[in-house]
Amino acid sequence: MKRPQRYLFIIMTVLVAVYLLLTRLPPAAALALLGLLVVYVLVLVFWGRDLLFARRHVKRREWPKAQERFERFEKKLLRAGWHRFAVVLYPSIYSLDGVAIARNNIAQVLINAGDLDRAAQWLRSALQRDPLYPVPYVNLSLIAAKRRDEAGARRDMTRAVQLGFDPAAAQRILHRALTDAEMQADDDRH
Repeated sequence: MKRPQRYLFIIMTVLVAVYLLLTRLPPAAALALLGLLVVYVLVLVFWGRDLLFARRHVKRREWPKAQERFERFEKKLLRAGWHRFAVVLYPSIYSLDGVAIARNNIAQVLINAGDLDRAAQWLRSALQRDPLYPVPYVNLSLIAAKRRDEAGARRDMTRAVQLGFDPAAAQRILHRALTDAEMQADDDRH
């Protein structure tokens, strides 16, 4: 079982366990437990508000603000001794390491802003933190495609698929990135 399937299994098991626990407890105990879960989520949302604001800035295409918020969230995760409890904020089937996810998100913002060199640095930093996280390889593949390095783009996307990234999505993303790079090259020539 590859890592994404294992993480999906863990996430689903936790959800089913919570559901079964809540439905099997007496109503007063279930309400008390549900209240504790709500308080836990509210505390996490307050603590991780930088992540939520960063995502909102990404949707608005406000790259500098998004980058700043992702960096603040990453620093907060590095300082917190209990960052494992914050996984509820960034559930992912590819990684449970919030620092690696934040670094990948910073790199995605930098790619969108056109700063490919710094984006590659952040992606390599994410991979140092979690070498089995396939999404940074997808983004490295996009950077290679933008630089018109087809062999590098294919190599990085192949590594992402080996680590559990969806092969059909990988093929679609890579094809689109290489086509866009070729179109950009044609526009540059004219």
